[in-house]
Amino acid sequence: MNSVKKLSVTIAVLSAFAVVSVSAATAVELEAVSKKVAAAKAVEAPAVASKLVGKASKEDKESIAVAALSAGLRSHPASLTTLLSSVLKAAPESTEALVNTALDIVPDAGLTVVRVVSEVNPAKSDVALAAATKRTPAKKVALEREMAASRARRMVATPAPAAAALGGGTVSQTPRPTVTPPVQVSSYGAADPGRP
Repeated sequence: MNSVKKLSVTIAVLSAFAVVSVSAATAVELEAVSKKVAAAKAVEAPAVASKLVGKASKEDKESIAVAALSAGLRSHPASLTTLLSSVLKAAPESTEALVNTALDIVPDAGLTVVRVVSEVNPAKSDVALAAATKRTPAKKVALEREMAASRARRMVATPAPAAAALGGGTVSQTPRPTVTPPVQVSSYGAADPGRP
């Protein structure tokens, strides 16, 4: 019984030490990511953030994506669209956390955030809409309108066979009938030779 207690205490201490050391490494790594993105120029920040998120392990991808977006938006708030787009492409599974981070830093950008998410990751557009609506319930109608407009743009930009697949139908085109153009008539007597 005594040896079992010693073993369980030893395992608990070792696991706590392992968790502390992993958290410390992650905190240092997050700080390095934040510094790299913040130090980049506004034009280069999205590429730097995307590259750092792409290199991250699967377990750390969300936290690194949030840190990269946060640092980029704090340094370059005007580049919200490009930063959010590049980080979403690198970590699409972190959409909700990224939307919340973007809205924490730039609270009035709900419409932009919803539009970017629906263009970059259409499958997660409802998640972005829900998060933005939760943050700003007074703008719910405007956010829903932006989402609908973004979906309509995506449908228009989709080629016809793909749009038919989305709608479940087939594409058929009917040719326009050929019609002879009308005879041009002028109201001036001298301009129309056939008129008296």
